[in-house]
Amino acid sequence: MKKRKIALLGIGSLVLIAGMAAFLFRPGPPDPDYSDYLGPYFDKGQAPVLRYRSLKKESRYITLADGTRLAADIFLPADPIDQQNDNARYPTILEYTPYNRAWAQPGMSWWERVFLWWSRDLDEPIYDKAMSLSVRLFILKGYAYASVDMRGTGASFGSQSPLMPQLGADGAEVVGWIASQDWSDGKVGMRGQSYLGWSQFATANRAPEALKCISPGLIIFDSYSEGMRPGGITASRWLGGYSSYLQSFNLNRLDPEGGFLPAAPVVDEDGDGRLLDEIPLAGKGDPTLFIDDGSPRYADGQERKNNYYYSATLEHRANTLVKRFMRDDVRYADAGIDFNGKHFSLLDTSPGAMLEGVIDRQIAVLNFGGWFDGFLKGTTKLQATLQGNTPTRMMIGPRFHLLGDVTGAYREFLGYQGNLAAETSSEQARFFDWCLRGEDNGFAQEPPVKIYVMNKGWRSEEEWPLARQQMVSFYLNPDQQLAGAAGETGQDAYAVDFTQRSDYGTNQTNRWVLIDSPDTLMLRNEADQQTLVYETPPLAEGVEITGHPLARLWIGANRGDADVFVYLSDVDPQGQVNYVTEGQLRASFHGIADPIVQTRGKLQVRPELPWHGYRAEDEDQAPLADGKVVEMAFDLMPVAWYFPAGHKIRLSITGADLGNFQLNPTLCPENEASSCAETVLQVHRGGVMPSRVDLPVIPD
Repeated sequence: MKKRKIALLGIGSLVLIAGMAAFLFRPGPPDPDYSDYLGPYFDKGQAPVLRYRSLKKESRYITLADGTRLAADIFLPADPIDQQNDNARYPTILEYTPYNRAWAQPGMSWWERVFLWWSRDLDEPIYDKAMSLSVRLFILKGYAYASVDMRGTGASFGSQSPLMPQLGADGAEVVGWIASQDWSDGKVGMRGQSYLGWSQFATANRAPEALKCISPGLIIFDSYSEGMRPGGITASRWLGGYSSYLQSFNLNRLDPEGGFLPAAPVVDEDGDGRLLDEIPLAGKGDPTLFIDDGSPRYADGQERKNNYYYSATLEHRANTLVKRFMRDDVRYADAGIDFNGKHFSLLDTSPGAMLEGVIDRQIAVLNFGGWFDGFLKGTTKLQATLQGNTPTRMMIGPRFHLLGDVTGAYREFLGYQGNLAAETSSEQARFFDWCLRGEDNGFAQEPPVKIYVMNKGWRSEEEWPLARQQMVSFYLNPDQQLAGAAGETGQDAYAVDFTQRSDYGTNQTNRWVLIDSPDTLMLRNEADQQTLVYETPPLAEGVEITGHPLARLWIGANRGDADVFVYLSDVDPQGQVNYVTEGQLRASFHGIADPIVQTRGKLQVRPELPWHGYRAEDEDQAPLADGKVVEMAFDLMPVAWYFPAGHKIRLSITGADLGNFQLNPTLCPENEASSCAETVLQVHRGGVMPSRVDLPVIPD
């Protein structure tokens, strides 16, 4: 017995010693490494100048004029390196988001929480924006940083319909609140991508005086034709998947394996110094939600007087879901929906219709995008339309929508050496230093457009589209050839394969899914076997195509209507078919309309691209009936791609993209391939119907 006690005491001593050693030698948060934030192309010899050593944070509610409370995290610089530079008033960068300003992770085991404390110095698993290296860099450079949940999202109160105009009015109130704080110098900039990019245009359209500049990324110009129904065809996979995705955030779902963590609470209602226990327990209903369990129950067993977090989340149940935009009553661009007694049109949701305030107040814009992003057309249209009207810049790299960096497959394919996410943040930092601090850092004197040309590299340009582009036509010819001159008159029949599905990688995704990225190159070798293919002979010289390709096809069919999908690819000498870009159009929207409607008639839309209106009055019912042939002119997603010598340019045509886009309802009434009527397209070529693709070729 005595020996056993001695042995136990020895083990206890070892545990105690190990615990003391772990405490004494606790690494804490790793020192940030900012070396990637000046990539090889963007390195101007301007290493980030840090003015502060640390930061302080406040979580609070901002009360709007209508009484709605928005959850906000405010980060301020602390511990100045040079006391003379600390005037306690800072320019502010704002993120205005529907995706949670901060996340919490209830349910972690005690040892996971101990490790989190030991390795990251976090008392509880709450992950805020300051954990992002780029955000922390902004704060230590001397910016205040604010992250705010939109109404109806995160820990904010209220409810919303996605993209409703009220969100822009709320954003303007938030900007005004920031400017009124004693730590603010009265100047505000905004940053963020996708929905956060939309929120910047919606806020800027209200022209708040304190808002000096915005840096939106990966966002649409026209909500209908670029986000909901490209070419008039419902992007069903994207809208349906995103609807569930967004609502999971809004209902504060706890599903770490599914990628969802609830928003961090704002108020420590029980006063114990912790926020995690303000999230109610789940279990009686859906194990990932707490709002279907009746009265809230808490892990500490205590009742709350106000139940702030629970009450806010309950109000989110009144949100309109994104899939509402898939319904038949909003199938046209001039439709609208009602929310809380107010009506707004689809045009009211479009950034292209929100540019008046940006221009009136001369708000500077740095817009960034990705060549494989589903919203890329919006990036280029915003730049082209705004240039000359307000200070505007654009940067496009080889990325998809979700990830900020180049995927592994394309990093290897392109030999990409930089860190695109860091390079983007570096460019934003120089932009904000110029527009908020007034620093003469050379940013304003540089060319306004930076693009990565696939297979070539980064390059600066003076405008978009490039003034030196030459639109070169490649005509559909006999024997499925693509040539520089129109051949003999004829037509090619194609029996539509409604099972054709343009997905790539082992995760079967594409640019339109937006909440995921293909884990391989987007290769069309198999998909093109289900399409009608035309291609050039091997190129004698390399060809760069940078700009907006245009497809002009004369189409007939044995049915009254049809959808046409076009893919442009690069075929290498080994036969690998690399996806370059795509476009789509429903034949019933073949007519051309005035694109100025996208800006409410107040601003010419640039570049000049075929626009089909997509209003009820623009639809031509059964345009292909009785043997009629119509010209379908539509633009593909913009590109910057170099085709090396020996490669071939391929154009493939099909009539469906199963699962990604709604099947044509007149042909497939049940939206299933098995329900589709046998459909044969006639693609006419030569003579008075010279089907072709016009490519923006850039001379060497």
